[in-house]
Amino acid sequence: MTTDLDNMTQAEFDKRMAEIKAKNPNLFQFIADFVNRKVSTEELDDFLKMERSDQVDYIKNYKARA
Repeated sequence: MTTDLDNMTQAEFDKRMAEIKAKNPNLFQFIADFVNRKVSTEELDDFLKMERSDQVDYIKNYKARA
């Protein structure tokens, strides 16, 4: 399976998202909230600027947005 989103088939993408949902539900929820515009691009930028350990803690404690 490719990890290049630009060259990934829909089936590969769906499989990857199912794996994320099963193994890392909080990360999946963060992604879903971003796609559904509950997480802003500014918030995502701030997340990406964090140190890796801070990102892990952030995702570990992430709660779904209403």
